[in-house]
Amino acid sequence: MVATPSPAAELGRRKLADVVYKQLSRLIARGEFPRDCKLPPEGDLAQRFGVSRPVIRAALARLRDEGVVRSQRGSGTVVVAGTIAPAVVFPVIQSIADLLRSYEFRITVEVATVSIAAERRSASDIADMRNALLDAENAMANQQYHRIPDWNFRFHRAVAMATHNKFYVATLELIPDLLNVDHLDNLAFDGTGRSERMRRVHDEHVSICDAICDSDAALAASRMRAHIQAGRDVVLEQQEITPWRG
Repeated sequence: MVATPSPAAELGRRKLADVVYKQLSRLIARGEFPRDCKLPPEGDLAQRFGVSRPVIRAALARLRDEGVVRSQRGSGTVVVAGTIAPAVVFPVIQSIADLLRSYEFRITVEVATVSIAAERRSASDIADMRNALLDAENAMANQQYHRIPDWNFRFHRAVAMATHNKFYVATLELIPDLLNVDHLDNLAFDGTGRSERMRRVHDEHVSICDAICDSDAALAASRMRAHIQAGRDVVLEQQEITPWRG
């Protein structure tokens, strides 16, 4: 006899499914899972988001009901309403010079974003930032490192939302985040090094949030600039340079 979930357990599952649904929708909208792309298997998605397979199935069912994905025999779940070509497409990074320019652009945008956020943030904006930081803290405590990139993005998005300017939010959602690309992380760091770097990133986020809460635009801007420059330096240190052979 199969046990029937308690009302509290069922409510918790629905809330988790809603979180996963929103995150998958964001990833599809950003083009990480473009149209005609096959989504990772349920087990992989469950590990990525730190939830059970029934939660993943509930989130995917909602996406299917909305016509965003479909179940395809032999191919799993396929995106059918994602983006083929976003309205704005960032240039492909093909050289160290491109990489430096991409970070130059990101510093310009996010420093301006955090400055305005410090001036306009509301109590609910602060709560959103703190909640993202708390989820990241819990993920690190439980060594769920695969979940941290999503929480980190959620923090940066919460900062953009605090500007109450949809153009900053839209730009933030389109900017590629090289530091959260799994293969770069896996190649560059062993388990200990990766956890230490994630802790540094988290502490930098906390310090940025503190400055925003204090409405200190100048300090928030300074900390955001240092934060993105540190991320840039981590990525640059992993770039291979092909020796010149004359």
